Amino acid sequence: MHSITTLPITGYRAEPVPNTFHRQDSEARHIAILLPGVAYTCHMPLLYYPTRLLLALGADVLWVEYAYQRRADFQALSDSERERWFISEVTAACQAALAQRPYQQITLIGKSLGTLAMGRLLTEDARLAQARAIWLTPLLRNSRLRTQIQQTQQRSLFVIGTADSHYDPAHLAEMQRATGGQVCVIDGADHSLEIEGDLWRSLQAIEQVMRAIQTFLTG
Repeated sequence: MHSITTLPITGYRAEPVPNTFHRQDSEARHIAILLPGVAYTCHMPLLYYPTRLLLALGADVLWVEYAYQRRADFQALSDSERERWFISEVTAACQAALAQRPYQQITLIGKSLGTLAMGRLLTEDARLAQARAIWLTPLLRNSRLRTQIQQTQQRSLFVIGTADSHYDPAHLAEMQRATGGQVCVIDGADHSLEIEGDLWRSLQAIEQVMRAIQTFLTG
């Protein structure tokens, strides 16, 4: 069993960082931090079902629930100031999560924009040196992110679809070599890892992703 609460996390401009913390009622030695996309929330399949799996495996789970698409003040800022806002929130959230218990295992799961947060966290926080990283639809065309992944060489799982505009086989192969990581490529899947116009194949894609995540987490 687990309880659901909100951690008191302060981020950009001393504002609270929206979050949901799933805390195991019994002892937990594993923490997972989930970093969603701009409009792809933790309640959506690619993050909701991994949460269910992690809870079943006995982990605590923190959802970082920024919602920048609904913040006019965020949209009005310069690119550099938006990045400052974003990084301040995810950094504060990571620190708050790691302070909950003396965890022995850490997993980061990022979707799209969340993979940019992972790149920063993994290169700047020494406590994450042994963390596992699950990159859901990573922004592989971002050269800074690729450099960060190569620097950290984290134990990684990369999940992406061939119809995703960020899919690049050469970049993906480069990241896999750098990390010795695992890859799950969904044929025909878009940036939401759905196959347009095909509900049943989209559901099968979710199952394929979940099996890859389960193997990665338990292997």
